[in-house]
Amino acid sequence: MSPKVSVIIPVYNGETVVSISLNSLLEQTYSNFEVIIIDDGSKDNTKEVVKKYLDEDIRFKYIFQPNSGVSVARNKGIKEARGEYICFLDSDDFYEKTYIERMLLEIYNKSADVCYCGYNVVTPRKKYKKRTRFKWGDILVDYILGKVAVHTTGWMIKKDILDKFNIRFQEGVSWGEDFEFFCEVLSRTKNVTYVKEYLTNYRVAFNDNCLSAFSMDKIDKDYSSIKRLQNNSIINNNEQVEKALIKYRLKALLIYRLMNAVQTGVNECIIQNYFNKYRYYIKGYSWNNGLRSIKLNYAKLKLENRLKDRR
Repeated sequence: MSPKVSVIIPVYNGETVVSISLNSLLEQTYSNFEVIIIDDGSKDNTKEVVKKYLDEDIRFKYIFQPNSGVSVARNKGIKEARGEYICFLDSDDFYEKTYIERMLLEIYNKSADVCYCGYNVVTPRKKYKKRTRFKWGDILVDYILGKVAVHTTGWMIKKDILDKFNIRFQEGVSWGEDFEFFCEVLSRTKNVTYVKEYLTNYRVAFNDNCLSAFSMDKIDKDYSSIKRLQNNSIINNNEQVEKALIKYRLKALLIYRLMNAVQTGVNECIIQNYFNKYRYYIKGYSWNNGLRSIKLNYAKLKLENRLKDRR
């Protein structure tokens, strides 16, 4: 068993971080892979940093494109990939050294189309495991509800699945494209397995200066992303999936974003306007997702009370 795996890395102005990702690939215990680095119009010294890897290892490939966004970069990587399986890695994240080997072995043992694993969150102060449930088979609803929490870096997908159904990242959007992509993958195949280990690392850098504006901007983007999925003919034929999207995930995104806006001191009139704009999706209660629904309903009450107090 030695199929080729293609690892696609989009990068933009990543001169200070991309080596972390690339070094984690050099340390892999499985060797038959290719690394496709798509430079999305970097204006710094990313190319020079990457060049030393290109010079020393023929498995590394570099493609430059005018700045077009991460979705275009990933799609170009899929097109260029020659591996039987596809993985994604962001330029500031990294794999544990057994990632490819463990994921590939599980796929082969289960004859699966898709494999996922858990991930670690790495902040400037600590590293911790992101809590998730591990399930095999049809996991789409659990993925939407957040019970199965998988980062973009934590998937290995058979390339034939992507090509057969022409599954690609949504281009021209700046938010939610990852979630939409993996929802479509999971809607096309139920042949999904997992490695019950935390084999990828998602690095988080804090930027307190833009919290308020960024939070409000995300609200409209969250809504647009969920509505695109709702309009996807493959997904919207499933009543359970649509309920998970609208009755829980969209409601949760809106409520928690607005709570974040309150906590970061966004103008109360702006928050109230957003609340009114999306009131239809926020209203009502849901008890269909266990403890998550209880927490969400509590957050909704808390948000409504905070807005009343500010009047």
